[in-house]
Amino acid sequence: MRARALSLLAVLGCVAVGCGAEAEGDPELTVYLSAPISGPGADDGRDIADAAELALADAAGSAAGIAVRLEVLDDADRDGWDAALAGANARAAAQDSTAIAYLGELESGATRTSLPITNEAGLLQVSAGSGAEDLTAAAIGSEQVPALTQPSGARTFGRLIPSDVLQGEAAGEWMGDEGLASVELVDSDDEFSESLVSGFESSASGSSTATAGPARGAEAAYYALADLVPARGGVIPGGKDPIYGSDALLDPDDLTSFRILTEACSRPICPVGPREIRLTSAALDPAQLPPAAADFLAAFEQAYDRAPGRYAAYGYEAMALVLDSIERSEDPLDRSSVVDAFFATTDRESILGTYSIDDVGDTTLAQLGAYEVIRGRARPEPEPLELP
Repeated sequence: MRARALSLLAVLGCVAVGCGAEAEGDPELTVYLSAPISGPGADDGRDIADAAELALADAAGSAAGIAVRLEVLDDADRDGWDAALAGANARAAAQDSTAIAYLGELESGATRTSLPITNEAGLLQVSAGSGAEDLTAAAIGSEQVPALTQPSGARTFGRLIPSDVLQGEAAGEWMGDEGLASVELVDSDDEFSESLVSGFESSASGSSTATAGPARGAEAAYYALADLVPARGGVIPGGKDPIYGSDALLDPDDLTSFRILTEACSRPICPVGPREIRLTSAALDPAQLPPAAADFLAAFEQAYDRAPGRYAAYGYEAMALVLDSIERSEDPLDRSSVVDAFFATTDRESILGTYSIDDVGDTTLAQLGAYEVIRGRARPEPEPLELP
């Protein structure tokens, strides 16, 4: 493994400088990657970018016999993703005649900014982390197709994680597997929360046990907010029964605050006493990835001297899938041909598992991450969650 990792490092350096292998006038393709390289999401953004570099290195910096380079752009400042930066990144890619695909964004809000630009340019966009429902289908409570995010009328966007709705469904299935008979929903009026609740209510457990507002005798609470309830003036349900939450709480600062609130503060904001906290995640934890990911995980740690986070494997596969789409396209230099090849992806074997891309650009992967919070830290469950 050490020899393989060292050879990968050598190729990485070759990709970065172009190696000068192509004579002047030979075609070259560019894959743009937009992610939070700065700010609070920088760890995840760097994981995605570094893993994409690794995938390109594994392909020897080319696809269909054409040299491919990766252009990494930052879509964030010190406060987080920035609409102006995401828009500028998308325009840079759209205006580059060598651009063949755009990997981004991590956040759904940033994707809503960049996708209309890349879509009008006919440029394939693949996200490793944006789960919002309205990026591929009608938003919750609306019958409108995603005309605002894909205004050209032709679909050019796909993603490798399940949607927010499916994350909510996975939470409901998990509770059902635990034998919970009644659940108190704690949600808010944001799109993320509405998607989670919609998915939860469609699950086998949620359809019969979900309640709006405080429920007498509830055995658990489903916490479907992007932000902490007390910050919104809400109330965490009383009792000592488990709380289930989404991956919005996997941020270490939020998770620490949430643990303190659920264990140490006083009524009516939250109950006194320890409670079990279980969290779902659209992205699998590295420990929950299938055996096919073992070589990637080892190579990533060897190449970058750190363990990969939740989104690293998705960044690797996003680049690998783009390269594969170029390989399978009728004309690898034509954007629309590469888009067509992407949507024709069927039964692809990958480090994430075997999957296809459906008609709207969603992955058919039906596994999600699961965590239990122990002493303020999120520990992955031995097995991922499986949607029926």
